[in-house]
Amino acid sequence: MRRLLWMALCAATAACAGPIPGTAGPRQVIIGFAETTDSAAPATLTSLAHTSQVAVSFVAAISPRSAAYRLDCPPADPACEKAIAALRAHPGVRYLEPDRIKDSR
Repeated sequence: MRRLLWMALCAATAACAGPIPGTAGPRQVIIGFAETTDSAAPATLTSLAHTSQVAVSFVAAISPRSAAYRLDCPPADPACEKAIAALRAHPGVRYLEPDRIKDSR
């Protein structure tokens, strides 16, 4: 019985340890490039950060022309929407969409 109670307590603690839905946190997006791009290259990350004016982290390559990135801006912040708009307007970016697996906003 104690073991069952301990396991339930551990599960409840782990569930509460994650971020609270709707709170500030990074936004994850998928960017499709017009040309084949080394999506994890420091030059690519620097260019994306310069364009968006927020910190950009590489998450994973999806194809030679697309990758998932984490934008260091809370989704509810208007600056985050400006960052996304700036990235979408970049001539080297073909598309930008939310990473629906990691970012349900």
